[in-house]
Amino acid sequence: MMTYKGGNGLDSKEAIIIVGAKDELEGIDGEYIWLEEKYGEQDFGWELIDQQSIDEGDKKYDILKIKFLNGEEREFWFDITDFYGK
Repeated sequence: MMTYKGGNGLDSKEAIIIVGAKDELEGIDGEYIWLEEKYGEQDFGWELIDQQSIDEGDKKYDILKIKFLNGEEREFWFDITDFYGK
């Protein structure tokens, strides 16, 4: 079962940690599920502007940059180390 740990996702120190995804596909879906639970359905409450993956030491992160309906843009950091490469 996939769960979320960590912080608010605003930087690598507060990354949302996705644990228990069976593979990369399920883990990446989990990123969007987390965003939709917090901010509403994609393309209605927010839209994806950019997505990138980076390595920071022994950690792997996905960074999703989204834009809200009011024009505000924000990045969310997801720690994908647990399921990366599965």
